[in-house]
Amino acid sequence: MGEAPRPLALLGPQHDRPTLREVLEGMGAVGPFVLVSAGWEERESETGRLEAHLGEPARSLDLWPRCEAAFEADDQLRHLMFDRHDRMKDLSSLYRVRLAAELAAARELMGRTRPGELDPLVGPSLDLACRALRELDDHHCARVGALNDEVFGEAVTRGSLEAGRAEIREALAGAGTLLVAGGHVGILYNRMRLFGVLEALPAAMPVVGWSAGAMVLTERILLFHDSPPQGPGDAEVLGPGLGLAKGVVALPHAARRLDLEDAGRVALLARRLEPELVVALDDGAALVEGPAGWSSLGARRLQSTGVVAPAAGEVEA
Repeated sequence: MGEAPRPLALLGPQHDRPTLREVLEGMGAVGPFVLVSAGWEERESETGRLEAHLGEPARSLDLWPRCEAAFEADDQLRHLMFDRHDRMKDLSSLYRVRLAAELAAARELMGRTRPGELDPLVGPSLDLACRALRELDDHHCARVGALNDEVFGEAVTRGSLEAGRAEIREALAGAGTLLVAGGHVGILYNRMRLFGVLEALPAAMPVVGWSAGAMVLTERILLFHDSPPQGPGDAEVLGPGLGLAKGVVALPHAARRLDLEDAGRVALLARRLEPELVVALDDGAALVEGPAGWSSLGARRLQSTGVVAPAAGEVEA
């Protein structure tokens, strides 16, 4: 028999309608609580509101200042990470060339049929278009993953990170639950990789992430916004996540960032990401994994029929 899955929860935003304490209690997750909030950048130490909600302290791992101190002490580490940033931009630029073309074809075909209805004429072509999108996303994610493995594999050998990584291992060894806050998802991923947070996690320790913190715990990070300030947006894969939440694509703030009333757009995104569970995590929503699998607390699932339905009870990823 395999090991029982780690207690894990993915939550929507916590600013307006915090449900973290309720979810923790339901999971049986207890303190001491340690917090990763590097996505807040310079505001990482501002834990007062969170601690008031929890009713007890949450120890910040301070990944942002630890990283800034390492950069200041180690020019080669800084150069390595800034070079990664430039290479990521190049990979994203190449990916977007094909993404725009593949999405245009898929949207044209989706507009000629009705989501959820069998269409023997358009259906086969739409199937091919959706498969091409999945293959493109997979290809880009793999290229970014290879770059990450190369760069972080070299970075973690730097002496400038040794003390910080040791302190984080010690903090996690004495903790009860890891909390991962939101903010800038790319920075959150980078800092957690640099300081070996995943490797230092005790096997049975519960992990709860919200907003961008939920995204970073999944196998791949999807950036999405139908109407960003700069114009129409295309959902795109940033790269691999940390992989704790398997088979799930987390979409926090979905109701604000996506046109969930547009059945065609919903259906195309769901089909593009199949067979993964595509979950809208809005205010108050949560997806919780336990021994019986995933269960939903107000989360909604994007379906290939174009419907956004409550993911009530147990759901399969």
